[in-house]
Amino acid sequence: MNKVNVIGIGPGNRDYILPIAYRIIKECDVLVGGKRNLEIFASYEKEVFAYDSNLQGMCDYISANRNEKKIVVIVSGDTGFYSLLDYLQSKLGKECIDVIPGISSYQYLFSRIGKSYKDYGLYSLHGREIRWMDILKDKKGIFLLTDKKNSPSCIAKQLIDAGLSNVTMIVGENLSYDDEKITIDVPENIVKQDYSVLCVVVIENED
Repeated sequence: MNKVNVIGIGPGNRDYILPIAYRIIKECDVLVGGKRNLEIFASYEKEVFAYDSNLQGMCDYISANRNEKKIVVIVSGDTGFYSLLDYLQSKLGKECIDVIPGISSYQYLFSRIGKSYKDYGLYSLHGREIRWMDILKDKKGIFLLTDKKNSPSCIAKQLIDAGLSNVTMIVGENLSYDDEKITIDVPENIVKQDYSVLCVVVIENED
């Protein structure tokens, strides 16, 4: 039985995809992933399965085809940071999956601002309720994956309402793409702006 490869493809730009990821993808029969990620490999002329939000359908497809086909599941960023890996392992079994890491959005952003992230909390707000403001009190800062509901402007408003208007916010938009933008400002200015859906946020405590 073929193992399923789960591969992290980094923040978005092809230059940040590891060579081993390209090699395994070239050798596979089927690419599984979100539509935006699959477009990166359109020239490879592979059979594709775009799962969109139908995760169970994705697992059913993989289970039905992995004996005859080499299947790769591609995920944004790194496989170990709020990706599909945990879900796939719970459905298919850990022994059935090989993992190839990628460069995470937090690794990329911290490299762009020239800082270490070892003292920061790393969290995702994608469909999650996290008491990130309580966590912020005990950390040098926190990194947050945002979504439409938890946008940078929304996060800035929450900080202002909590009396934390003097912290520093770093907003990374469209990281690694040609239209990348990194904004460093206080919540009172961040709250007034509109941002891309593809955003991450760092909040730094006052010194």
